[in-house]
Amino acid sequence: MAPQKQLVLKLTSFRYKKEGISWKDFHEYGTRQHAPKAARIQERHGAYKITHVYTPPITKSLITEKIPWAVRPGWIVDDHDVSVSMYVPDPETLQAIVTDPEFQSLVAGEDHILDQERATVTAGWEEVFVDEGKIVDIDRESWEAFTAMGQGSKKTDAPEDVRI
Repeated sequence: MAPQKQLVLKLTSFRYKKEGISWKDFHEYGTRQHAPKAARIQERHGAYKITHVYTPPITKSLITEKIPWAVRPGWIVDDHDVSVSMYVPDPETLQAIVTDPEFQSLVAGEDHILDQERATVTAGWEEVFVDEGKIVDIDRESWEAFTAMGQGSKKTDAPEDVRI
């Protein structure tokens, strides 16, 4: 059966490593300890896709040193260290993941690796126009369809000590 086109929420957090943690240790923790454990929880609750994008100084310098002309006057190169994106069908799926006791136990033990005082989060959708070097279906959903995502969801409260 061919995959079906569907609208998907993309929720991204932009995080910072704890001061004094090496980039190697930060990456090792994220990919070899956190991600495998979190993935089981995320899969169990119906996440479609989870990605980490690591942005150490070496990759930021690719922009600032190799193609500085790409950063226009007034622009800045963002300083976050990792972005974690969750692709989910609805806000309830995110809530189920985040409030899962196993997930809470996992993130509660990350104060030594993550700066818990700084983060930025965003929510939206991703539109793909080229995939694997090929133009993909460029027929788009209507603006109304995109902006209706999650509108049927109800506001919920999480326990005070829930962490992301």
